Amino acid sequence: MTRPLRLSPTIRLAALALAAAALASGPATAQDKYPSQPVSLIVPFNAGGGTDLVARAFAEALKMHLGQAVTVQNLPGAGSAVGTTKLHGSKADGYTLGMTGGFLVTTTLRGQAKFPATDFTHLARLSLETFVLAVPAASPYRSLAEYLDAARKAPGSVSVGTAGAGALTHLAAAALGQKSGARLNIVHFAGGAKEIAAVLGGHAASGVFSQVEVLPHAVAGGGLRVLATFGEARSEKLPEVPTLKAQGIVGVPPGPWQGIAAPRDLPAPQKATLVTAITRAAQEPSWQAFLQQNGLASHFLTGAGVDGFIKEETETLGALLKSVDITQ
Repeated sequence: MTRPLRLSPTIRLAALALAAAALASGPATAQDKYPSQPVSLIVPFNAGGGTDLVARAFAEALKMHLGQAVTVQNLPGAGSAVGTTKLHGSKADGYTLGMTGGFLVTTTLRGQAKFPATDFTHLARLSLETFVLAVPAASPYRSLAEYLDAARKAPGSVSVGTAGAGALTHLAAAALGQKSGARLNIVHFAGGAKEIAAVLGGHAASGVFSQVEVLPHAVAGGGLRVLATFGEARSEKLPEVPTLKAQGIVGVPPGPWQGIAAPRDLPAPQKATLVTAITRAAQEPSWQAFLQQNGLASHFLTGAGVDGFIKEETETLGALLKSVDITQ
């Protein structure tokens, strides 16, 4: 009869060690595969505003190329400083991303956030659009000239809403008043959605908005009337509305841009994966349709292009901040 094989204690320990190593190697390989879990996309404003609408549309396209859910996380407050500070302090592992825009630059330049706008891993610029000045449909102001004339005759009597103190709409509203010689009463709201609700409800005489926020309310029979667009040329979605420049006002920020960033020092493999997925998502028909429907221009940038753009935007808005009083 064959005797059972007996292993010495030393061999048994060695075998157990090898088995443990083999078990550990499987999960470690799965963990190293990025992404292996959902990705969070921070929006530093309330749900329903322009940045949020863009983020949610792009998240749907991005998840198809990351192979994981992309979950929008709204963290409003302090002119976007709350959300951008959260992004800045997050672990650079590719699982926390954030929306960027002119608001990031103005918030950091004003010291509301304690770091420069360049202190991130900027992955892409997704789109550009125009600002608009809108009033309630029942407003007595039928044109920009009437609006500004009223503000000049009674300084401080005409209120204009923004998406928050330090937001790019704040700088645009302040610049509009100063470049036109009209003292406007600037009122801040917690994001574009609440600003829209306030103007629709008659709690503010007007508001500076991103075009994507206003379009659903600016159609015939809608609740808002657009008096001016801020871009260089007339908007394809609002062709009947003249630009500020055509009405003699220059030196006002033309509109917002939207981008995506990760915390600084993002490892190269995760960055490469994200840039590839973002680039492919930007070509998705659903995203292109969203851009077209809302009058947004793509102007897609990645790599050195987006880094250079952030530096230029910092210089441009920095110079404007020095010439425009936004203490109100």
